[in-house]
Amino acid sequence: MEKKLIALFAVALLGSVAVVAVDAQSAPVSLTSKQIALIRKIEGRVMAPCCYTQTIRDHDSQVAVEMRAEVTALVASGKSEQEIITYYRTKYGETILVVPDGLQGRLLTGFPIAAFLASILLLLLYIRRAVRATDATASLMVSNASDVDRAAFQKKIRADLGEVR
Repeated sequence: MEKKLIALFAVALLGSVAVVAVDAQSAPVSLTSKQIALIRKIEGRVMAPCCYTQTIRDHDSQVAVEMRAEVTALVASGKSEQEIITYYRTKYGETILVVPDGLQGRLLTGFPIAAFLASILLLLLYIRRAVRATDATASLMVSNASDVDRAAFQKKIRADLGEVR
């Protein structure tokens, strides 16, 4: 009976310590709207390191929850966006960022845009060439037709139109 009482007391004590720890983590911190916007921006730039499939803003893993709390604490302590991003890049490497900084990031965003613009240019050149070829063929056909052929063709058109009227 005494062992059960001690075990129950230990569980109650551990439970209260856990509640105090959770309350300390989720204690409301007064943040300005600018700081909240910065927190949301950073949470959208950093990937959850457990699987690298979502940002910490969207991911529900324990690591993402801890990182969101850490970002909030860092912003509340006055750290800038670049300092926080540098901290996570140092800790986890370049893959922690949704879009890498520097040349690699510019290439990742610039290449699809350049490929899209190049494909539109090639399509326009192809259409232009096709229209010119059609115009050249049509003018060649008209210039090679003799006056007799034209007269017979016009007579045929008038006859067909007469049937329609």
